[in-house]
Amino acid sequence: MPGDVLLGVDVGTTSIKAVAVAPTGEVVATHSAPTPWHHEGPHFDIAPQVLADAVIDVLVRTAEGADGRVVGIGVTGIGETGILLDSNGRPCAPALAWFDPRGDASRVKAAVSDRDFRRATGMRLNSKPSIAKIQWLYDHISSSRDAVVHLGVGDWIVHSLGGDMAAEVSVASRSGLMDVTTTQVWEPGVDLVGNLMPARRAWAGDHLGCVTGGAPEILRGAVLTNGGHDHQTACLVAGAAHPGMLFDSLGTAEALLRVVDPVSLDDIENLTGADISVGQTVLRDHHVLLAGRLTGLSLDRIAALVGATTREDRQQLGLDAMALSRSEAHPRIVDVGNDHLSIVNVTDGVTPGALWRSAVEDLVALTQDPLERMDHVAGAHSEAVVVGGWIKNPMLAAAKRDQLGDYRVLDVAEPGAFGAAFSAGVAAGILHLPDVGREPVWLSE
Repeated sequence: MPGDVLLGVDVGTTSIKAVAVAPTGEVVATHSAPTPWHHEGPHFDIAPQVLADAVIDVLVRTAEGADGRVVGIGVTGIGETGILLDSNGRPCAPALAWFDPRGDASRVKAAVSDRDFRRATGMRLNSKPSIAKIQWLYDHISSSRDAVVHLGVGDWIVHSLGGDMAAEVSVASRSGLMDVTTTQVWEPGVDLVGNLMPARRAWAGDHLGCVTGGAPEILRGAVLTNGGHDHQTACLVAGAAHPGMLFDSLGTAEALLRVVDPVSLDDIENLTGADISVGQTVLRDHHVLLAGRLTGLSLDRIAALVGATTREDRQQLGLDAMALSRSEAHPRIVDVGNDHLSIVNVTDGVTPGALWRSAVEDLVALTQDPLERMDHVAGAHSEAVVVGGWIKNPMLAAAKRDQLGDYRVLDVAEPGAFGAAFSAGVAAGILHLPDVGREPVWLSE
């Protein structure tokens, strides 16, 4: 007889990934589809209902592949991107991608100091926080001014399936609408864009209702939860959501996370000044320190430059790089940005392996400063957990071992979706959140 399954879906920047997992932790089905952004040049946005329909389709196809009764659905995904709803509960504006440069922080800067914004919201004051995107929408999309509530992407998917309207705190920490030390509405933000925060706050694994009759039949009745911000969901299931642990997610963007006891306002100010965000995490009564760097994206560009287009090609690059010693004659990677990087000191005789060694070592070096700043607040990490496809490259694995010491690798194909499925099991009452433990919360059961 088919058994019960838990679905986890990760609404990511590039794709929507879902897994069906047995309550014992065995993955029994997967499905994915591209995230259907509309984009022109650097501008990326999406109609909220188009996004919801795409996510639900991925969930249905995953459930069909699992051949079991869906008892819980957990959602994780990107931060900063948000959905504005009017008084009838309908979307009233497109959702801007988290990296879309159209966020307008000028009015926020005119109303409050950069210092006060960072101390309250745990983020830098630029185009990324949701409040800056809301301000741009108010100025350019007239219907957006009908908004009465702002939901994160995971909040919106849960609500679209019939769940309660709630703000999951790890994603709300990316919005600029919430005071991250109190989880209450940030009052200066109310003066700027209105009180858009849902009244209810939620944490990963909270029961947010069940899938209702308006959804596809195969999903109906499943318990719903928001698993939180994608990196944090993966951190939780990896057993790294514990003070003293370091979580390093090596995807397109590298995310370095430390879960800590609540930090002071002075520490929040200092960390955010170094582009390290501070927010609520997926476990109650803790903060998360998060630094993002462009390691994976930059390695993709270098690999493409030398024609290493397959996984096998990149593995060989890593082996070739390992056979060399770094010298002053090797190239250097400088000026790393979202849309570019620069390579200097390219001389005669530079091989792809030499370039790869330089790229890996220089990009890893760029993460050393945020690691040291987090250590200053949280203490040196006692254990590190690394996840992501890039850690399988021998050169990067060696560079990370030099930087972090011994580390444990979480070998799960879709850790965000896997973690969301675990949160679904918690919401359904068949799994339990760890007592801020160090072990992988599912893989060890």
